[in-house]
Amino acid sequence: MVKRLKHISRVEQEKKRQYGWFVRLMRDSVMHQKFFYDSAHGGKNSALLRAIAYRDELLERFPKPAHGNMFNRTNARNTSGHAGVHKTTQRRRGVTYEVWAAGWTLPDGRRVTRKYHFGPDSRSEKEAKALAIKARREGVGLIERMRREAGKKRRSRKATKKR
Repeated sequence: MVKRLKHISRVEQEKKRQYGWFVRLMRDSVMHQKFFYDSAHGGKNSALLRAIAYRDELLERFPKPAHGNMFNRTNARNTSGHAGVHKTTQRRRGVTYEVWAAGWTLPDGRRVTRKYHFGPDSRSEKEAKALAIKARREGVGLIERMRREAGKKRRSRKATKKR
C-alpha cells in the first residue's frame, strides 16, 4: 500500500476541520499540488480514489526523469560549470593543498572521489580542472556501463526462469 500512496498524504486537522488527501509532485523545480477534501468528494475513500487518479494523471504528464538526473546537472552553487566537479583544499601532513575534485556514486552506493593537486611547483590549476572533468566523465561512463551490464544480467535471468 505504501507504493500506492506515493506523492499522496493524509491530512486531518481538527482545529481547521480539514480532512482529505494532499497530492504533491515536484518536476523541474515546479510543485504540482492539489487537495481533495473528504466532504467534497463523498467521503474518505472516494477522495482517496480521486487523489490517486489525479496523481496518476500528473505522473503521465510529467514522467520521472532518468535515473541520476538530479546529480548530473549543475546547481546555483556550482562554480566549475560541471556537475560533480569542484575546487577545494586538502590538508596532508600539516600542509594545505588546493585541489580540483571529481566525485560520483556507483550503483552499489559507494562514493568515488578523484583529486588533482595544483600549485606553483606542480601542474597548473587549468590542467588540474581538466583532469577532474575528464575523471568525472569517465566515472559517469563507468556507471552507465555498470547499469547496462546489470540490465543484461537481469534480462538473461528472467529469460532462463521462463523456460
